Amino acid sequence: MSDTDMTLSDAPASRTAVPDGFVHDGEHPQIPVPFTAVIGDRRMEGRSLSVTGAVVTGLLPPNAEGSVRPVTLRFDFEGFSTNLYPEVRVLRQGNEADATYELRFTDPTAGHLAPLRYILNSAIAGDLVSIGQMLGYTGPTKVKTKPPLARRGVAGRAGNGLKRLAILGLSLGLIVVAGQVIHNRVMFSYEGQPVVVSIPGETLRSTAAGQITYVNADAGAGDVIYSISANSGDFLSVEMPCDCDLQALPDFYEGATILPGTALVKLVEPDAGLEARTQVSFEGVARMFAGDEAELVLASGDVVPVSVSLMQGEGMEPGDTVPAELALPDEMAGTLAPGTTARLRFRRTLLPDWFGSTWNDAGTRIGGAWTALVSDLTTE
Repeated sequence: MSDTDMTLSDAPASRTAVPDGFVHDGEHPQIPVPFTAVIGDRRMEGRSLSVTGAVVTGLLPPNAEGSVRPVTLRFDFEGFSTNLYPEVRVLRQGNEADATYELRFTDPTAGHLAPLRYILNSAIAGDLVSIGQMLGYTGPTKVKTKPPLARRGVAGRAGNGLKRLAILGLSLGLIVVAGQVIHNRVMFSYEGQPVVVSIPGETLRSTAAGQITYVNADAGAGDVIYSISANSGDFLSVEMPCDCDLQALPDFYEGATILPGTALVKLVEPDAGLEARTQVSFEGVARMFAGDEAELVLASGDVVPVSVSLMQGEGMEPGDTVPAELALPDEMAGTLAPGTTARLRFRRTLLPDWFGSTWNDAGTRIGGAWTALVSDLTTE
C-alpha cells in the first residue's frame, strides 16, 4: 500500500453538517406552522412542518418509535379547520427523555401534497399569521379584475365582421358538402366496372402470332389493311372486306408484336351510332329490377340517363357480374367519342326529380367552389 493510500485510510470520514431548519440530509426546510397531530388517541403539538415530514412534541407509547402509522394533521383557522391524513413513520429526536418526534411521510406525493403545499406557500409569503395555535389569513380575498378592453375602431370592427362572415360561409359550405356526400351515399349506387363507349361493327383480329409490318388506316374496299410477319415464317396480308369506315384499335400500329386473337381494327358503317357495354353486378341487377334509374356519369361530370339491357341474367349469384348493353340518348351521339369511358350508377327515386337534381347541382357547385378556395389558401 502506498503512502497516499495510508494517508487516505487514516483520515477521518468527513460529514457535512445539516443546515439550520432541516431535520435530516436532503429534506425540505422545516417551517414553523401551528398545527395539531393526532396519532390514535394521542394529541401532539406541532412545532414545524415541511413537504416531507413534521416535527411534533407530546407523549407516545414506547412501541410507536419506528412504526408506520396514520396521522391526522389539523390546522385551525378562524371559524373552520382543515385536516390532512398522511401516513408517517415515527422517529424520536434527541434522547429518550425528550418528547420530540419526527413524523416522516412515507409517501410525500400522496393526496395531501397539494393542500399542504398551499398552506406552506401561504406561510412563506406571509399570508398566514399565527396567534397561539390559531391561523389567520391576511392575503388577498378578491379576484383581480381585468382592465376594460379598449373600444375597437371602425377598421377593427369591420375586420371582425368579415371574419365572422367568412366563418359562417365556410360553415355553410361544409354543411352543404356533407349533405351532398350523405345524399350521394343514400341515393346512388355505383358499379365497379367501367363503361366503354364504342361504335358497333365487326372486329378484325390477328390470325397468327408475329409482328405487324404494314398498316393502312385509309384502306378502301379490296386494299390491304395490314400485314403480319408471322413467327412461323409466313407473311400474311388482310384486305378491306367492305366499303365501310375503319376504326383503329390500340394494337394497330406498325411494329406491334401481337398474339393470335389480338383485336386490331373495327369495321363500322358510316352512319352507325354509338354503343356502350359494361358488366353489371348482382346488386346492380337487383336495384335495376327494384325500379332504380340507370345513369351514366361521364368524366366531365355530366350525367346521362340510359336504359340497361342485360345480355344474360339467369342463374346469377351474389358476386357474379353479367354483360349489359346501354342505350344512349340520340342527343349524346355528337358529344361522345368512341373510346370514352364512364361510370354506371343507379339512382333511387325517394325524392322528386326536380328536388334531387337541384340539390345535386347545388352541392356540385358549392363543392367545386370550396375545393378552389382550399387550393388557393394552400398555395398562398
